[in-house]
Amino acid sequence: MKEEQLIKMEFLLTLNENIIVQRFYNVRNYNPKARYSVELINFLEEVQDTLGYDLKMKTVTYMMDNQDAIFEDPEILNTSNTDDAENFNLYVKIGEEILCHRIFDGKVFPPKIRYTVDVRPYLKTFLKHLTEIFSSENLNYKYLGYDLSK
Repeated sequence: MKEEQLIKMEFLLTLNENIIVQRFYNVRNYNPKARYSVELINFLEEVQDTLGYDLKMKTVTYMMDNQDAIFEDPEILNTSNTDDAENFNLYVKIGEEILCHRIFDGKVFPPKIRYTVDVRPYLKTFLKHLTEIFSSENLNYKYLGYDLSK
């Protein structure tokens, strides 16, 4: 009987250096090659799309609720409160080793929205899918004609 391997992994979402959410989760029968899989690439793109859509809908609601104030002072929507970039960083890690890192722009959302991100409604699903990917043996490593496993 094969002994099950249990690995502790980390899901981390930050806005620049500020942690939004950090969760640890366990993966049974960890597949180290999963970090190079097309399934992981597609899933992280899905996470980015989900969070982006949520932020976009919150932006629309915020703008509708505050349309009079925005009309009087359009600087409310000024997304350049800082001179530097403001990026959301999505990490999947084992210990200090970063297995994957995805970046998307936060300045496209008003400061009120990007500084109040709530990932809780999606977190359980995100962690479940990551666990499934990293414990799966049947993954695809061919992407646009390239072999990602090398």
